[in-house]
Amino acid sequence: MPRWVGVRQDASDIQLHGYCDASNDAYAAVVYLRVVDHEGNVTVHLVAARTKVCPIRQISTPRLELSGAVLLSKLLAEVSTVLSMPVSHCRAWTDSTIVLAWLQGEPNRWTTFVANRVTEILSILNHDQWAHVESTSNPADCASRGMSPSDFIQFELWVHGPAWLHDPNYQHPTSEPVSTELEAKPMKVQVCTVLSPAQPSEELSAWTKYSSLTKAVRVVAYCLRFCKKLKGESFPSYLTARELDNALKVGIKASQLSAFPRELTNLNNSNPLPRRSIILSLCPFLDEDGIMRTRGRIEHSDHSYNVKHPIIMPHDHHLSKLIVSDAHSRTLHGGPQLTLNYVRSKFLIINAKSLIRHILSKCVRCIKYKVTKTQPFMADLPSSRVTVARPFHRTGCDYAGPINIRISKGRGCKSYKGYIALFVCMVTRCIHLEAVSSLTTEGFLAAYRRFVARRGPCKEIWSDNGSNFVGASKELRILFQQGEASVMKEVAEALANEGTEWHFIPPRAPNFGGLWEAGVASTKYHLKRVLDGTTLTFEELSTVLAQAEACLNSRPMYQLPSNEVDTSPLTPGHFLVGEALVTAPDRNYEDSKISPLHRWQLTQKIMQQFWRKWSQEYLTTLYQRYKWTKVTPEPQVGDVVLVKEDDLPPSMWLYGLVQEKHPGPDNVTRVVTLKCKHSKLMRPVSKLIVLPVAN
Repeated sequence: MPRWVGVRQDASDIQLHGYCDASNDAYAAVVYLRVVDHEGNVTVHLVAARTKVCPIRQISTPRLELSGAVLLSKLLAEVSTVLSMPVSHCRAWTDSTIVLAWLQGEPNRWTTFVANRVTEILSILNHDQWAHVESTSNPADCASRGMSPSDFIQFELWVHGPAWLHDPNYQHPTSEPVSTELEAKPMKVQVCTVLSPAQPSEELSAWTKYSSLTKAVRVVAYCLRFCKKLKGESFPSYLTARELDNALKVGIKASQLSAFPRELTNLNNSNPLPRRSIILSLCPFLDEDGIMRTRGRIEHSDHSYNVKHPIIMPHDHHLSKLIVSDAHSRTLHGGPQLTLNYVRSKFLIINAKSLIRHILSKCVRCIKYKVTKTQPFMADLPSSRVTVARPFHRTGCDYAGPINIRISKGRGCKSYKGYIALFVCMVTRCIHLEAVSSLTTEGFLAAYRRFVARRGPCKEIWSDNGSNFVGASKELRILFQQGEASVMKEVAEALANEGTEWHFIPPRAPNFGGLWEAGVASTKYHLKRVLDGTTLTFEELSTVLAQAEACLNSRPMYQLPSNEVDTSPLTPGHFLVGEALVTAPDRNYEDSKISPLHRWQLTQKIMQQFWRKWSQEYLTTLYQRYKWTKVTPEPQVGDVVLVKEDDLPPSMWLYGLVQEKHPGPDNVTRVVTLKCKHSKLMRPVSKLIVLPVAN
């Protein structure tokens, strides 16, 4: 292939000729440079070529030919830019008459596939730069169909182009008009109806096309203004109140004519109404504008004409729905009665109450503030609450506070924020309180070590997702894995042998921790009345917490019946020391002679009595569900829901689509994951409102 293509400064004519073709295997484009020197000698050289494999998806042959034409246009633009030649010196050839017809027509006539590619081609080359070539003289044919190497060496058409391109007397043919209906879009016929005020049509598209009464009335008003402008009338730049009122009257006449044709005919002819007419009891009449109104019985009142003689409107007409929707908006989304009173100030709609209820049920803004959030059915108690175990074997923990703590006694001593760590037994409801100086993981671990040292190791612990609890869980896990303990030896050995299993309740679900939340409330109840604003030192606070703990562990676990013989109810203190912690001391048994065997039997008997009371008296009080007693349907995948959360900004509502659901622990709740419409929010939520809409 020669590197010099014969271009000289004294050349009389330089042109680029491109050819394109397509087959079921590939489509190709090839460009030749035709140079005519000052002596009339013609040289044609191959400049560039490009091929592309057809897509796997089967498309028609004309579309493949069009894709080859796009490839040729881009190749000609690239070669002309490199050779610094104007695009007007380019000529394009194709053997497809359908492609030529597509290029000669307007792009908007064709389907999307053809229109996009025709637009791309015409942005580079004009349609008159394209011409038809026979398939036998098309060099791109071999590139699209393929050729063996032995045949390709002897194929002169590819190297030098068609023979007629070497003719010095060659003239580019003019493109003949070609037509085709292939890939043509179907024509859409739009019919516009101009309504005359004298003869209203039964149906007007403006009343059914728009969902706003104001917009529909203004559209009709502009149509009426256009009709009057044809007669030479002049109007201001804005719509006047008279024009808007006339437009509404046109819609009222059209709706009455479509719903009550026989009644209007009889009234125009001064004939009585049919006996089975639904508006017979309204005693209708026609006013000076030809609108049907009710006669009523308050003619002698001082109300306006519209109130004394309201306009009769059908129930199922779209204009009636627009009137009700407009009244609902003007009453600031008022209820059914307020909306009905506003409508009746001018209109009397047949079966207006049912229509108003239907319109209000479609108002999304009213639904957001009216409907109640979904609340799941109260679940069964987990096994950790109803299985016999020693005190604090299964424990829940939480924090209360903050509470001010003095550094030391005396005047002028500074105070700092302290907290109360609460541990509650999941079975016996025993409470243990510890003073904590900070919310750090180290502070909680210190309180936990003091708790374990006095109450024994815990098998399982439940808490919320506080960062200090998460940190404590990690520290304990490292403690068990490495065996390095900085606590007392016996406590570390017990923890290492048993291994405390930490459970976290689901996020944003405080109802899972109702047991320790109730303990925090009871602790605050006593402390608020005892402290009364007094600031204590850490030692004094620990003493007060120990006394409050004794009071809390002396409360009855259940309410005794009035006819109960045993006046000593079961308390959490019975499981700790054998009796309530704040009861008066019993008689002194120090000098009594009790053998060790009898003593052991006595203690076992007492413990068995406690657990029997716990099973028969306390456990049976947990049967009732005091709230969340109704089974409500849960949101299903694909439902449109409204997220109602306490931490959202005011007046902010997030719409979402339920995408997936995950069962919570013990199948107590469902955590729904939402993808919101107006924000990329993806998180679990606890409060949902299922919207009664399908889209």
